[in-house]
Amino acid sequence: MTPAPLQPLDELFPGPRRLALLAAAIAVPAVIIATQLYVGYRLRGVPIAFGGVLLTQLCHWELWVVAGPIVWGLERRWPLSQPGRWRSLRRHLAASVVVATAVLAGYLAVYHVMVRLPFLSAWFVGFERSFFSMALFVFVTDFHIELLLYGSIVAVAHAVRTTALLRTREHDALRLEAELTGAKLKVLRTQLQPHFLFNTLHTIGSLVLQRQNERAVQLLAELGELLRGTLAMGDTELAPLRDEITYLKRYLRIEEARFGDRLTVEWGVDPAVEEALIPPFILQPLVENAFRHGISHCPDASILRITAEAPDGRIRIAIYNDGPQLSESFSSENSRGYGLKNVRDRLRTRNPPGDIDLVNLGQGVCATLVIPRWTVPRAIP
Repeated sequence: MTPAPLQPLDELFPGPRRLALLAAAIAVPAVIIATQLYVGYRLRGVPIAFGGVLLTQLCHWELWVVAGPIVWGLERRWPLSQPGRWRSLRRHLAASVVVATAVLAGYLAVYHVMVRLPFLSAWFVGFERSFFSMALFVFVTDFHIELLLYGSIVAVAHAVRTTALLRTREHDALRLEAELTGAKLKVLRTQLQPHFLFNTLHTIGSLVLQRQNERAVQLLAELGELLRGTLAMGDTELAPLRDEITYLKRYLRIEEARFGDRLTVEWGVDPAVEEALIPPFILQPLVENAFRHGISHCPDASILRITAEAPDGRIRIAIYNDGPQLSESFSSENSRGYGLKNVRDRLRTRNPPGDIDLVNLGQGVCATLVIPRWTVPRAIP
């Protein structure tokens, strides 16, 4: 695994505001430890000034304002993830020794400068030690603490980076899933359009053969409007029920020209659901099935009834025809009919899914779509 490039200094270190917040956060353990040391010294009878103890601890801990971002950058340079985990671990072990030594060396240097400043001499009464004895004391008592701080920073950086990576992968997975779902829906819808077109042209052709040229021209005009509406819809995933009803009425005018007085169309659409969103062009294949398998087999007048309501919060669109009933062995799940399978797949591909049910009702058949209150999905960048 190729290690990540080292960050420039202006990217490695936070801005002034965040740097100040980091320094303030680091001052908290310095104050706590200084208080503990002061109380311990006083209990042993050592006359030591709290200001000197606090100042030395602040100088010690605030060095991590510089060392912390460097360690954070080293974790990015040598991530503790496969492959190369053990190589990175060995590098961090070596780096922790170097960083801990550097922090303690910096602390010793600052300490020996402070104890020699005249205006601070009163605070450091009782601190007098030789450089080597102080260095030995500091490394014995604090070196393991520096190593623990290094490891803690690496652990936090690893957790933050891993969480960010998981969120990125989850985001990519959601985006790919949305794209896949959109592709499936687009394929299903584009399969319906030529299917409808061929049936409509067949109807117009029948009128021409019957020398009903004027009605054929009218149907061609209706077909042109239908195709224009189809193109205008583009890749729209959801459209208001109102627009679907308008589209369906144009289609029914074509069928009314075919069946004449034998067909009566009844509408029962609740105005409260006209703005509900449904997949475009999903009602037409069900109406077409009603004609093909029901109304076309009736020698007498037939009724096509289309209703839409939302009694329980979900949209229920029913398409009823009084033609022949379904056989007892029929099931919408194993139907070989192209239009019904297409509608069912389009409904169940969405989230939350919708459904369709076909039942014998009275003297005919009713297809009922159950559709949740869908909203237009927000695009995932």
